[in-house]
Amino acid sequence: MTDLEPAPPRAGGPPGSHPPVVAGRRVTDLSAAAGGVVWLGVVAGTVGGVLSLSSPALYVGLAALVLVPLGLGVLESPRDATPRGTAYRVVAVGQLPAALALVVALAAPQGSLAAVALTVPWLGVTGTVALWGLGRLVDRGGGPLPELAIDAGLLYVPVAAAFLCLHAAGVSLQFAPIIVLLTGVHFHYAGFALPLVVGLTGRHLAGADGRFSATITGRATAGTTVVVVAGILLIAIGITFSPLLEVVAVVAFTAGVVGFALRTLRDVVPTVARLPGLLLAVAALSLCWTMALALAFAYSSLSGTPSLVTIPEMIRWHGSVNAFGFALPALLAFRLLEA
Repeated sequence: MTDLEPAPPRAGGPPGSHPPVVAGRRVTDLSAAAGGVVWLGVVAGTVGGVLSLSSPALYVGLAALVLVPLGLGVLESPRDATPRGTAYRVVAVGQLPAALALVVALAAPQGSLAAVALTVPWLGVTGTVALWGLGRLVDRGGGPLPELAIDAGLLYVPVAAAFLCLHAAGVSLQFAPIIVLLTGVHFHYAGFALPLVVGLTGRHLAGADGRFSATITGRATAGTTVVVVAGILLIAIGITFSPLLEVVAVVAFTAGVVGFALRTLRDVVPTVARLPGLLLAVAALSLCWTMALALAFAYSSLSGTPSLVTIPEMIRWHGSVNAFGFALPALLAFRLLEA
């Protein structure tokens, strides 16, 4: 095949799904592989003292270099002749250069013009991802819920890029500076990866029409999907305006995510091949741990309550497990299920 020639429709994808390829390999796969090598190099440079990147910055780098192309690669790409198809190809080709620029921005002096300028390509790529998600939503006219969850992940990701632009500019709004950077991390993982995985899992659990069954289990799964999609936004509003709303939203969100994780363990893991099943099991169990930490941290934000989990502890344990225990295994599992 020639460079960027459409590949044959993928198994399980709708008619006309043509992921762009180079030398027979999906561009998104090549981007994720190259991004993984770059990220390991960045980590080595940080450990060796050559580079100076914080743990949250490294989590952002992993998301931009590896997780986003993996996530985009497991979705059906639209026909190249449509505006959505053009948007997908722009994202597939432009994602890696934009992610590399973002990593350099995170290493540049905060508040410098270079740092801000280097985040702009990532804002453009994620904005294009959101336009693609909006196009998916409009084309379907809403529903079914698994597809809405995927749309939400595509629509949330530019929020992460916007906060990274603010971080690069040294603008903290009303928050502590670290919160702005952590919001950029949060919307890559909880805003992009989580709804995407919930939607992809929902496809396995839903019927041929994409809808969950009318049983108690099916309705519970529908409920958890809605809670995950809406909870991400409600938690952000609570953090900004009301600690009480934050706690209520986190409680509901935790219940929804844990319910989704348990449904995955019971009804998805046993039905797929061994390696993807193992990866999904690790991802589901990791979610239970990270959501317990999130609940403890939200409780600590209430006035007069003891500090159960500090921000450094959240960065170390919540962030690392979300990255390596949930997002990476889950997206790898869904990519393997297509192989």
